[in-house]
Amino acid sequence: MFNIESIILIVGFLIIATAADRIATVFQKIKLPLVTGLLISGIVAGPYVLDLIPIESKVRLNFINELSLAFIAFAAGSELYLRELRSRIGSIKWNVFWQLIATFGLGSAAVFFISDKIPFMSDLDFPTRLSASLLMGAIFGARSPASAIAIIKELRAKGPFTQTILGVTVLKDFVVIVIFTICLSFAHSLISGQDINMIGVLIILAELALSLVLGLLLGKILVLILSFRIRTLTKIVLLLLCGFGVYQFFEVGI
Repeated sequence: MFNIESIILIVGFLIIATAADRIATVFQKIKLPLVTGLLISGIVAGPYVLDLIPIESKVRLNFINELSLAFIAFAAGSELYLRELRSRIGSIKWNVFWQLIATFGLGSAAVFFISDKIPFMSDLDFPTRLSASLLMGAIFGARSPASAIAIIKELRAKGPFTQTILGVTVLKDFVVIVIFTICLSFAHSLISGQDINMIGVLIILAELALSLVLGLLLGKILVLILSFRIRTLTKIVLLLLCGFGVYQFFEVGI
């Protein structure tokens, strides 16, 4: 439940978010996208500069992060068209492959070779250094669709290149999850001396497959609701109930 402190944090966050929206327009004047201004405003207002939002508040404000992720997922899905992606699947596949090779391979190698200069890694033994480097390399490959969608929406970009970028961004996140899981299992076995836990990898793959099936099913349900010849308000209520049902299912699953 929300208490006074939580309400104060939410109000403070809303004020900072409103201010950041206005500050971001300044960056447009120097030919930078709005999202750049929003990111810099967040950094300045955060706990490591002005500390307007203390680091302890991230737990209380976590629901904003979860709500934002839901909007980002819907926004990404609304920009992806399967008919257009089919003709570019080869380009998307090779872009994802070579980007991951570059970011994961070069990133892991770079972290490992400069580990002596990284405070928390300088005193680690070889297996732990290698494990940390692989995990960080996997993280380097992650790309959030939020910034890509923000720029696409701002510029109203359309066309083959835009569809390819979105396809690469979404597919890359899926692949990075698998790579990170494999690296985590490998790191655990490398440090502990035990065998690689392939069961954990298979569980992650099964969860991703189940998420894909449920996502397709949910999409069919949403299309069915929107196809009903009923009042718009009734459709909105049905869509909200559907979203709340998914949320409840997710909570029970956890």
